[in-house]
Amino acid sequence: MNRGRIEAFTDAVLAIILTIMILEFKVPESFQLSAMLAQLPYLISYAIGYLFIGTAWYNHHYMFTQTRHITRDIYWTNNFWMFTTSFLPVATAWVGRGINKQGPEVFYFIVYSAWSFAYVELSRSLIKANEASGHPEVATNIKRMNIYRYLTNWKLVLIQTIVMVIILMYLPALQMVVVVMQIVLVGMRFNEDSDRLDG
Repeated sequence: MNRGRIEAFTDAVLAIILTIMILEFKVPESFQLSAMLAQLPYLISYAIGYLFIGTAWYNHHYMFTQTRHITRDIYWTNNFWMFTTSFLPVATAWVGRGINKQGPEVFYFIVYSAWSFAYVELSRSLIKANEASGHPEVATNIKRMNIYRYLTNWKLVLIQTIVMVIILMYLPALQMVVVVMQIVLVGMRFNEDSDRLDG
């Protein structure tokens, strides 16, 4: 399978997801600047979602730029990853309407957890394909990615899940702060060679 086709398809889907997210932003009826305050929760949720997808895209690009052989397994796990990502606009919009409400925040956590699982499965598919096609160095680079090491560390994931459940029970809005911290401290810590790739 052609790597360029799957990357182009992924880019298009992610672009559509981002477009849907901004279309959820409602233009105020009033012309007073203070009217934007009612939209502040959605703006916060949207900004987090945009950062989430932007970081995910960069990591996805890193893995696919290095990968030399695309298999059916990679194609389908990539589709599964995009499927979980496609729920982000709904989760973002709902959280924007009730940023400290338990229902929207629990749904966001479910989407985030499903996305994390799908990301790990996609990474494993890429690792397996690169090892099988004689490119163990690429597999090693993917294994070295901070986000992969974090999401495959069951102890950290268990601690994160327990913390999130407690947060969702008592102060749901705090989940968004934790998500931003994870994006910045884990997702955005890219491999050193990530800005030197040609693809």
